[in-house]
Amino acid sequence: MKIIDSHVHLYPEPDLEKELHISQKLVERYLNRLSQKITKEKIDEAMIYVLDRNFLSMKISAPKNLIISSTIGTKKNYASDLEKAFNKGIKIIKILPYEQKIIRERYPQIIKMAKLAKKKKMALSICSTYGSKLLYDTNGVELAAHVKSKVDIPIILAHAGGPKIFEAMTLALEYENIFLDLSFSLKYWRGSSVIKDFAFALKKLNYKKCFYGSDYPYVDFNESLEYFLRFAKEYNFSKKGRYDMLYANFKKFKRKYL
Repeated sequence: MKIIDSHVHLYPEPDLEKELHISQKLVERYLNRLSQKITKEKIDEAMIYVLDRNFLSMKISAPKNLIISSTIGTKKNYASDLEKAFNKGIKIIKILPYEQKIIRERYPQIIKMAKLAKKKKMALSICSTYGSKLLYDTNGVELAAHVKSKVDIPIILAHAGGPKIFEAMTLALEYENIFLDLSFSLKYWRGSSVIKDFAFALKKLNYKKCFYGSDYPYVDFNESLEYFLRFAKEYNFSKKGRYDMLYANFKKFKRKYL
């Protein structure tokens, strides 16, 4: 079974605060450890999200089976951070609406950043989970829709919107270069009607533009794959559809945009 994991975190424990502050020595160690781990788990490649902006100033090369995405500042420092990311060969910028407190009033700043990223032929990955204490203040799916209305840039909707899956689906149907990653959501919403909605959406998209992802370490590699395969079997996904989501769709995305 060929697998590309489109959503893996660098820090080996589910601790967001520590993930935001990692020393260079530990970054090198964690990258090598992750490379070895995904090889052991028979995962061909994985996209690693580095959430510590200090990473942009570190002289570190990633192992060949890891694709690096990094956060950047989204205020006055976005241009210099974007330049650093570009110089490191990073092609996908991660935006965290909740952690970075990107409310509607800040959307114009994100548009400026997206325009500059487009000039450098980069893509965005926007966290689109739904919930948190800022439930009605931040919204990754809405942010993606706003960006796409102003800037034609590739966007991955990380976690596929959770209960906002239909909104995410319609964006992916409307725009050629909007994609959904399935990390975290298949486990978190298991047992709810959201899972049935996910099955409808993926079939509506003909299994295209959707990437398998684990969200490791928030969801273990083996556990994530088990949830995906159970989900695919329960809703009678085609063999080709499973292959596309597990591997071929991201491979095509990488070839075109990375």
